Amino acid sequence: MKKAVGFVMALLFFLSGVGVANAYSFSIDSTNAVIVLPTTKVVNNQPLHINEDAIAGARLGAFLVLKGIKPSSYSTYVEVPVTYRSVIIPDNDQYYKLSETDMPDVGLVLGETPEGKKIVIAVNFSRVLYNSTLKKAQFGDRSVEIIFNENTTPLSLGGENSKLVSTVENGKDTLYIYSYEEKSDSKSLGSTLTVNGWKIYFVDIDTEQKKTLVEITYPSGLEKTQTLYKEKYYIMYVDSQGQEDFEIYDAYPSGRIETLLEEGAQKVLVFTPSDFFIGIGGTKQVTYEYEYYEKTTKYQDGDVYKGQWVWDIDPSNYLFTLYLHVDPENGFPVVTLGDGDVLNLPMFALSISPVFDKDNNGAITGITGYRFLRTVTVKKKITVETTKAEVVGDVNSLIITDEELSSLPNDKHVIIIGGWVSNKAWKVLEQNYDSATIEGLKNDIMNKGHVVAILNNPNNPNFKVIILAGKDYIHTKKAVDEFMSKA
Repeated sequence: MKKAVGFVMALLFFLSGVGVANAYSFSIDSTNAVIVLPTTKVVNNQPLHINEDAIAGARLGAFLVLKGIKPSSYSTYVEVPVTYRSVIIPDNDQYYKLSETDMPDVGLVLGETPEGKKIVIAVNFSRVLYNSTLKKAQFGDRSVEIIFNENTTPLSLGGENSKLVSTVENGKDTLYIYSYEEKSDSKSLGSTLTVNGWKIYFVDIDTEQKKTLVEITYPSGLEKTQTLYKEKYYIMYVDSQGQEDFEIYDAYPSGRIETLLEEGAQKVLVFTPSDFFIGIGGTKQVTYEYEYYEKTTKYQDGDVYKGQWVWDIDPSNYLFTLYLHVDPENGFPVVTLGDGDVLNLPMFALSISPVFDKDNNGAITGITGYRFLRTVTVKKKITVETTKAEVVGDVNSLIITDEELSSLPNDKHVIIIGGWVSNKAWKVLEQNYDSATIEGLKNDIMNKGHVVAILNNPNNPNFKVIILAGKDYIHTKKAVDEFMSKA
């Protein structure tokens, strides 16, 4: 009875270790496996067919390499240029203004006049002609204009984070472009607020009297101690000559700010304490608001913005015009466009291209009209089909002999080819598994002809010890083929 119970327990242990051969729950390829080939050639003067076992093992090695080569794909985003086109605009010597009707994809708010948020893009066709000698369109001075106001600052000039200020400096119309920042926040006693070169250190905060004693450090390093009161406004600035100053106002000083900007001040910081309170843990706090302006660019009438695009500034009407300037005697050559050529506007990614009349032979005979073009880049997702290879870098680490296996590795699947007679690796099996498991394997080989056995590696159950063995080389080959068909 005890023998029967012992046999059943041994059988259950064996089956749990071997598992089900046609339901492999592990991944195996040449990168995480090692194949152990037999080296015993003769037993009891009987030659063993280990060469055939080696061939079976080599086939298995090639199979594992191929398992690591799989179809694969990856996705990425690429930027693709997209060009939008207006309708063809005829040349009737008119002063034409581009509209969203003529070019729905222009991406701008256009109008007849530069009011509110509208921008005017105009072509004076009376200054554009067809040069029959060159077979090209020819653009004259101020033939193309871009007109905007202080509310429609193009992004290339700073956009929403900038302020345009027009004035007259030394009798010349002038445009200052300021970067602009505003912020509301709070600071605690002993902390410092830093704003682009200014530092305000809060020495004391009086929540009862609604005031704070601060140490102000100017961009030059000049220091000033000052008491700041709730809802008063403090202007700190660096004027156009680099002189620093400090002014106090009872109400928001919009007029003074505008004057400083029109005078070309380099930096202007407007600061006001808005409230005082006791914070968490009894910390004294002051809330504040500030505006900060910094002059980034200066243009005057006739200054070049880019290429042949020149400024015309109108301070009285707060209008700003960039126009195509042609003056060959002063370095602004005549602009001509042939077939396929474009005139690039200095902003908005817009260009103008002539559309030519052609005869039956393709020769240019005149101009049909002109198109506005807008080229932008859009992101597009693409999927690339490819091959992914995860294969062993050294074949000597994939296929070894039984004399090279002294213990079970804990980072690879071990595949033993052949039975205990030819493959010395069975001695390693006997060192790691009990006798009931080993005897069960041997009995299966003798009774069934071959075995595909999968055991958990005692050093790391995430990896397996796989025995592919038969009672002769023909049955060993069957074991290898069976494993490959299900792996």
